Amino acid sequence: MSELFFRNTPQLATKRLLLRRLGPEDAEAVFAYASDQEVTKYLSWATHKTIADSRAFINFTLERYCRDEAGDWGIILRATGKLIGTLGFPQVDRKNNQAAIGYVSGRRYWGAGLMPEAVRRILQFAFNELRLNRIECIHALPNEPSGRVMQKAGMTFEGIARERMFAKGRYWDVKQYAILRSDWHQARGIQ
Repeated sequence: MSELFFRNTPQLATKRLLLRRLGPEDAEAVFAYASDQEVTKYLSWATHKTIADSRAFINFTLERYCRDEAGDWGIILRATGKLIGTLGFPQVDRKNNQAAIGYVSGRRYWGAGLMPEAVRRILQFAFNELRLNRIECIHALPNEPSGRVMQKAGMTFEGIARERMFAKGRYWDVKQYAILRSDWHQARGIQ
């Protein structure tokens, strides 16, 4: 592995999206989705109450960029230049070459296939550039649309972990999905 694991969180592109590092100028766009209780209902982090919460998240991410710990991207619609969400690796286990991914977007962009497109792009980066072996993702049981994103990105359902996540004042059962580098390559005909 290279010395800079995330390689300074490089800009990545898909047909409709640009995945780029976050900056201070993104606070209002982050607040637009992170303050929506419907968006954050099943997420492990608290709904943003003020723009200061969004600025704090961005500052935390900027500090992680400085230490090359962040693989967190803003999701930008190429057609408009608008930031609609974020995705990245909240947990990385370099010893075992695996990571967990997480993602969120504004409600207006749900169901358009944008998140599976973004997730497939960071899976490509994880397997081909970072040389990770396993990527996993979980969702609270009631959040089936998130599970559909995982399925569309090629991940396989592995099971239910009871009360694995504590969020919003309670324990949640979660569904876990994962994909291996060998699965990714096999689906693309890569030896």
